[in-house]
Amino acid sequence: MAIPGVKTLIRDRFYSVSRQDTPVGPRIVAIARRSTASGTGSVADLDVVRVTNEADVITAFGDGSDAHRAYLELILAGAGRIYIVPLPSDTAWNHTTATVTSSSYGGSVFDAAFAAAEAAIPDMIIPWGRGGHPNEWAATPSSGGLYGFYADNSSTVTSNWAYKVAEKVKDIAENVNPCIAIMGVKPYDSASESMTPGEVSTHLGLTNLPDRDSSSLLKEVGPYVTVVAAEIKPVNYRSGDTVFGYTNGAAHIAGALSIIPSYSSLVNKALYNVEALRYAPSRTLQSALGGKGVNSVIINFNKIPVFGEGLTFGWSTSDYTRLSTKRIIDDATSVVRQACQRFVGEPSNIQTRNAMETAITSGLRGMQIVGALLGSDFTVSYIPNENKAIVDLILTPAFELKEIEVRVAINL
Repeated sequence: MAIPGVKTLIRDRFYSVSRQDTPVGPRIVAIARRSTASGTGSVADLDVVRVTNEADVITAFGDGSDAHRAYLELILAGAGRIYIVPLPSDTAWNHTTATVTSSSYGGSVFDAAFAAAEAAIPDMIIPWGRGGHPNEWAATPSSGGLYGFYADNSSTVTSNWAYKVAEKVKDIAENVNPCIAIMGVKPYDSASESMTPGEVSTHLGLTNLPDRDSSSLLKEVGPYVTVVAAEIKPVNYRSGDTVFGYTNGAAHIAGALSIIPSYSSLVNKALYNVEALRYAPSRTLQSALGGKGVNSVIINFNKIPVFGEGLTFGWSTSDYTRLSTKRIIDDATSVVRQACQRFVGEPSNIQTRNAMETAITSGLRGMQIVGALLGSDFTVSYIPNENKAIVDLILTPAFELKEIEVRVAINL
């Protein structure tokens, strides 16, 4: 029986299977450190490259490197289109001031990394950070390597990675393509792999995570980042005899979001290719994490790991507290932009205006038919001397009772 997108080749007595279709879905960009020199595998530092197989990733970025592990995490989580921005091999993080530098680059690489990610027109960005590593609980404990990025590095907002990442992603979302970032929290440091309930409770207190409701700085940028507190051991998360331990859960959220539509909530969605969880929060802890805007992974009644929340790091009173709401609104703005795209460069006359408004109506109606929107309305204001149209949307997303107002500018 033929499988769509797959071609079976018969060669002598052996079969081989090759993909004929190009993976579709959101573009996911991981920012992670390499262990090879710049230019290895024809990939320079702080470039952005699409990766399709593990062999090429190992060649370009190094076996067991952060970039290699990021690729494995995403592919095991179900992601389709994966891009990697390799940080230089001498990259170092200062988690006190939230700076990331490289001596070979000549200073901070933070801006350059997100500029490279922007070039891929991303839908999701993963500033990579690790989970617990076997070296930490080996017979002779040693460091599990640099932590990478994590959201609870500082309770001071201006020195917090989640805030700094959200600022960059907001700029990309407003000027290039609707986009979110997904980050984990710092792994639990211990000489033992297992954790007691008391240790889990202490760890998930997240004392170095800013209070999202106490800072005006997070009011605008908070919805552009999603934080998850988890340590997940994927199936075959290794390279040869080297076992990588646990992930921080960010890749699994990205993988899940790349599969489900925007109008389907992340809550209660199963995680794929999971061998074990290092910890699962109690109902009390899950509720406390939700109050902080942090997502969790729990064990459901069928004894399988599922996502316990679907939240952004926006204010608890924000229109975009729910991740599904943020994604639906992003889809709606994309629909409007796509509907108006073919009118760019056309004369701003009554025929063009009527046709454009009909296209917008059709696109929003389509979202209502599939259930992404419960209601929609819009008005278009034209600015002839600037060849610009301002589309003011009034939307009621799925799972919401309130109306959300969004403004989209179209240069005609």
